[in-house]
Amino acid sequence: MNFKEATDLLSVSLEQIAEALGKSYGTVLAYRTGDRVPPAEVRQRLAMFMRDRSAALIKAAEDVENEINSYERTG
Repeated sequence: MNFKEATDLLSVSLEQIAEALGKSYGTVLAYRTGDRVPPAEVRQRLAMFMRDRSAALIKAAEDVENEINSYERTG
């Protein structure tokens, strides 16, 4: 995994969140600004998205560390 790919995983756009939640960008923005209250189902989808994203970040961190270790061994 290169540096760009690793750092891209660190940022999530509202568009990506909206897609994961099955909601429009405008709806997610309204949830974010407090103009609307997300129902429990949407909050549950958000929690699942966050868990999936966390798992991807953990895997990416392991890949980066493995690359460092591999580079240090082959020098």
